[in-house]
Amino acid sequence: MASAELTVCNGPAGAPGVAEVESLYFAAFNAEPLCESRATSAQFSRLYGFLVSRADLVSVFTRAPHSGELVGLAYGHPWRWAEQTDDWAAQLRDRLGDAASGLEGRFAVYLLAVHPDYRGHGLGRQLLRSLLGAAGNERAWLITRDEPTAAMALYTADGWRPVGHGPDTPNKRPGLVLTAG
Repeated sequence: MASAELTVCNGPAGAPGVAEVESLYFAAFNAEPLCESRATSAQFSRLYGFLVSRADLVSVFTRAPHSGELVGLAYGHPWRWAEQTDDWAAQLRDRLGDAASGLEGRFAVYLLAVHPDYRGHGLGRQLLRSLLGAAGNERAWLITRDEPTAAMALYTADGWRPVGHGPDTPNKRPGLVLTAG
């Protein structure tokens, strides 16, 4: 697969819809080894629906050439602890301890998802690198499963480093917090 045609959005204008994100999330994460449920897909799409209205949200996505189906997405926004008042963020801060302060001002990557029909050709790496480039911040962080997944292989190969564990991921185990830059 040649380099995919990516679309970059800053804020909500032109960003994918919530239903599209839910469909992509389920397609990307329901098979083994992740086995995530429709309920988890709905939860993550609701989070996206809440965040997509942020003016500082950056999303990078691609669609299938003929059908227009959303087949790849990465999105996030700059992390500021003063804005984080929910239980998830409190648990993140508690579990990271002193390392939590290192997330301030970094770009938080909320989701990187690639449809299974488009995997194995570097699209995930292209989406992630384009997201950080569009954000103008190579200093970033994300949380992922602490197990050998394709995503973990990508992050490790691109130099992301673990800083501690945060809230549980959908597998009910503490997620691994990684930073770049």
